[in-house]
Amino acid sequence: MKLDRLLTVDAYYDGALLGIAELDGVPHIYQHGYIYGLDDDASVYFLSPIGPELLALVMEDWAIWRRYLAASGTPEAAAAQHPALACDRERHDALELAIGDRLTTDPDNRKRFKADFWPPAAPADPDDLWDGLRVQWTPCEAPDALEDRAPR
Repeated sequence: MKLDRLLTVDAYYDGALLGIAELDGVPHIYQHGYIYGLDDDASVYFLSPIGPELLALVMEDWAIWRRYLAASGTPEAAAAQHPALACDRERHDALELAIGDRLTTDPDNRKRFKADFWPPAAPADPDDLWDGLRVQWTPCEAPDALEDRAPR
């Protein structure tokens, strides 16, 4: 069984919906079918490769989020506003603007997978960008109607 790293979780509701994960060691944007309103097969994820410039922006914003989480319960967190510490707020806002709506799969270059998520094998290091979450991707053949309903 091959496990890839789940690098970010940018949207979560009863599970990871959107973010960056590796597929065979290569970073990809993953997007759960739920985001497209595909309730009939909620376990379908769409994956598209992510370019290096967008990846750098998303990972920098993820580092800001990890610092915010690590500071929970500290005096530094008292001045924080979700999802960034006060010292990171300006940069987070700039990154959010730079990323815009680009954190989405490419309808012309995406594949469908089922996902099994695995917890970290060891406690996460708060100084590490990767928190240890892993994912096993299994290719799936979704019905044509499913692909037709996902926006282009």
